Amino acid sequence: MQVEVLGRYRLELSAMQLIHNGGWAAYAAIRTVEENQAQPSLLPYQQVADEAVFESEAAAIAGARRVAMALLKSGNR
Repeated sequence: MQVEVLGRYRLELSAMQLIHNGGWAAYAAIRTVEENQAQPSLLPYQQVADEAVFESEAAAIAGARRVAMALLKSGNR
């Protein structure tokens, strides 16, 4: 898992290899740096880019990062 801190947000990015075709799926979570029970995650840990199959673990993590960054940008957080 790759963790990046951007301001007050923590991106948790990872990849999982698919059994049926050997490709890779992208996963991400977006949490606040100061996690507290009253404020849930902005994006709970889940598969992102659902239909995408990446050729490598690094490519899947990069894809997860693009999705997370787009979500942060679209929300003007």
